Amino acid sequence: MRTNNEEAKTKVVNRLARLEGQIRAVRGMIEDGKECEDIVTQLSAVHSALEGVTKLIVANFFLECLSESQEKGENQQEAVDRFVSLLLNTRM
Repeated sequence: MRTNNEEAKTKVVNRLARLEGQIRAVRGMIEDGKECEDIVTQLSAVHSALEGVTKLIVANFFLECLSESQEKGENQQEAVDRFVSLLLNTRM
């Protein structure tokens, strides 16, 4: 993630670390033979957390695209088009 916004980067990194922990917990639940309902509940939480971090990254990408296009003197419509293309190719 290319960004000068350290706060945004920290939020993303922290959420990814939390996701890593959740994934390890799911693996442990499976290895320990936990109930399927509990595993699916945890997987649902992982899915929601992944959606959240994806939204943060996508929002940051949009802001970066607009900023870069302004710095380069480009047409902002090109940046918006890149962003829309990303959204159309991303399942959230």
